[in-house]
Amino acid sequence: MYESILKVATNDPEFKFKVRNTPYPMTERAKELKYGTDSSLMIFFALLGTCVLASIIMATTVRERVSQLKHM
Repeated sequence: MYESILKVATNDPEFKFKVRNTPYPMTERAKELKYGTDSSLMIFFALLGTCVLASIIMATTVRERVSQLKHM
């Protein structure tokens, strides 16, 4: 699109518009975050889920004992 606009604006049908994109290399800190965070976050969320599940089961058991209900 830009090339077409510039061809008309410059009145040159042979105009070529080239773009080069060269990103900077990844820093060591970015590499550490990219490769090290995934496993630690997965472990953290697995432990958090296990703790929540255990607390729900224990709360249900305690509530049944306090209210003298039998497990259905």
